Amino acid sequence: MQPRLLTTRFTSFPKNPQADWRLFCFPYAGGSAPVFAGWGERLKPEAEVWAALPRGRGMRFREATLETVEAMVEDYLWALRDNLDKPFIFYGHSLGGVVAFEIARRLEAEGLPTPQHVFIGASAPPHMGLIHSRIRHLPDAEFVEAVQERYAGIPEAVLKEPELMELLLPVLKADFAAYEEYTFADSGELDCPVTVFAGIEDRGMKPEVLEGWIRHTQGRFAMHTVPGDHFFLTVSKEFVLATIQDSLRELSATDLIAATGQESA
Repeated sequence: MQPRLLTTRFTSFPKNPQADWRLFCFPYAGGSAPVFAGWGERLKPEAEVWAALPRGRGMRFREATLETVEAMVEDYLWALRDNLDKPFIFYGHSLGGVVAFEIARRLEAEGLPTPQHVFIGASAPPHMGLIHSRIRHLPDAEFVEAVQERYAGIPEAVLKEPELMELLLPVLKADFAAYEEYTFADSGELDCPVTVFAGIEDRGMKPEVLEGWIRHTQGRFAMHTVPGDHFFLTVSKEFVLATIQDSLRELSATDLIAATGQESA
């Protein structure tokens, strides 16, 4: 059987096969792979970046959207299982944070390689359940109003274009359905470090809420409060990427010491 291609579920920005690491990125509700454009260039030479491409978007435009976290996890695992030949880490933003967390747990449950670090942005800890009222069921106009009030996430230029909103709303509502119906099943913590980023101006996801992620790892935990709102990757991109790169270099140094039996000076 031929290995499944990552490109069936992920997009590389750009390909960097000589890299020692892979970083798999999972976008927020309504988002897609281009959210992470430019990350691969910034993280050279350490990592090759593969950004998740959800159904209903980009090259997967004709595929039916998924409305549960479980289905999203299985969809990505279909390709990931055959592409774990290099050490890797995860970054997940908002809904993508939950997806990354659950994929990591599934990999461990299946006895497969697991991420050596999980980075989470603007995502509530799973044990807290739904911290906001459900809005997926609202009529389109009310749904959009609620999204804007909570996250201010739809650009004004998109709001003013009916054709763009017609494309965005189905995928956004599907993602919200997945987030709002997600149920956490406590089956143990991750055994890798977890680093969380919180936007200081985030209306819907306060930094003190994200501190709860400490309950979900047996490894080292860190949290950074960064400039920006729920979508702080625009204004705080450099800090996030520098933090990820520092982790990759630390992990690589640890692996080298373990392989050579040398102790750090």
